[in-house]
Amino acid sequence: MATVAQDVHTAYLIDVKADWLRHLKNDILEPVAAAALAHPVLKDIEAGRLPKDKFARMMANLCWVITGFPEYVSALAAGCPKNDHVVKAALLENAYIERDHPFLLAQAVNALGGPGDAILEGPDWVSFDYDPYVHMLRMVIEGYVFHRPWIEGMAATAVGVESVVPAVFGRIGEAAIKHYGLAEEDAEWFRIHGGEVEMEHGNEGLRVLEKYVAADDINTQKACIAGASLVANAIGTGLFDAVARW
Repeated sequence: MATVAQDVHTAYLIDVKADWLRHLKNDILEPVAAAALAHPVLKDIEAGRLPKDKFARMMANLCWVITGFPEYVSALAAGCPKNDHVVKAALLENAYIERDHPFLLAQAVNALGGPGDAILEGPDWVSFDYDPYVHMLRMVIEGYVFHRPWIEGMAATAVGVESVVPAVFGRIGEAAIKHYGLAEEDAEWFRIHGGEVEMEHGNEGLRVLEKYVAADDINTQKACIAGASLVANAIGTGLFDAVARW
């Protein structure tokens, strides 16, 4: 596999100037990544101790959420201020890239013995027996993307998801190949989400927050911190906590 973010937590994230963003990065995102990397379930995956059926179930549940991301990023692109051509173009490009990710993850789920094709084909509420925690996670993301102000949706997804994922899922992909029989050709989703593309998406999110949230807008700052923290924790440790309950 390509080099991924394995020996750092979130050192790939850019330096930010605003005090509230430094707090978000240093006091929330970095500790979440550290907690994820130290989680007993991730340790079990890296050692090959988690039973394969549970590993496949975990990735299938994540796939059930990931199927919505092309729509989520498209909605954020549509909500971006019309004349901010740089940010809107970046989001539209991200949405175009995201269109393939559900298929790539479903490919890995299929290879692990899970129901990747059924998740893709739907319908969502019939084709897959999703975990209640993952249902909650999906509804939280959709709530931020579709029902909260645009900048809060950016905080929850572009920062909350994409700033933490590279620290974690590259390592999971390595373990999937080493311990769970995943072929290199079925591991593309992990390579992407543990690599530079996903890292840059998280950085784009931080740049947007720095650009759009005013220094004296304490309410929006706190709202963005709340959204990013909630989703980062849900992805970084909450998913593993759910697996530990199985």
